[in-house]
Amino acid sequence: MVIKALVLFLFFCVPASAGEELLSHPYWKLPPSTSAVEGTVPGLVNGETLEYDIYWGAIYVGRSYIKIAGAVDISSRPAWHILSEAKSGSFIASFYKVADRNDSWMDAADLHSYGYYKKVSEGKYFFNEWVVFDGPGKRFFGEKMNRSRQTSSFEGPLLKPVNDVLSAVYRLRALSIEPGGKVEMDVNTRRDWRLSIKAGKRETISTGYGKKKCIMFEPMVGDEGLFVAKAGRRMLVWITDDELKLPMMLKAEIFIGSVTAKLVRRTITP
Repeated sequence: MVIKALVLFLFFCVPASAGEELLSHPYWKLPPSTSAVEGTVPGLVNGETLEYDIYWGAIYVGRSYIKIAGAVDISSRPAWHILSEAKSGSFIASFYKVADRNDSWMDAADLHSYGYYKKVSEGKYFFNEWVVFDGPGKRFFGEKMNRSRQTSSFEGPLLKPVNDVLSAVYRLRALSIEPGGKVEMDVNTRRDWRLSIKAGKRETISTGYGKKKCIMFEPMVGDEGLFVAKAGRRMLVWITDDELKLPMMLKAEIFIGSVTAKLVRRTITP
């Protein structure tokens, strides 16, 4: 479950180009926004792609990326479409194939989520679901599919604006948190929960992207997906201490050793 640990940690690691799509999110059918989208996330621009190499200890096991795939209009407001995929490398794919995908639609101004899509295909494990957060209707609804390809619908109350686990990354990038500080977010993954993130010390981190001064963050409370604090196991993320606030490195402790994702490239594709 090496890649699985990072999947639960990252949003990165949760198949589009890597495999068949089964369920279909309603927002995939929306046309591109005609609005002048100016997000409040530092460095966020349409077409930004962050690529990561994933390691189990010193062993390379796969690659993941997260990107701004464009903008659409939802409820007459522009929203960023964020896309992330993870795929196992040839070494681990021979015995544990990973092909995961996450989508999120985040309001370009106030950064709350309009919904998400998740497909996890790892080894023999499979799960697929989509969710829409209906703020005016004060509810969320969606559909899920299990390994047997059986589908079911669900819905529940939505009492306030929330983030999903993928958009939570970009909300964190938008915040200015000094070492020793803490921030909390309202998150929903078919139920409401509270995410608390503590800012640690400043450190210099080196990856394939370069050497950067970063602030270390530790998620203290979580549920499922990105930033899940498992009992007795730490999950850490280092974000550059500059105007871009890039997630430079992420590390998750697992049952044996740790899994680390290291930023190797940032590109802007028009």
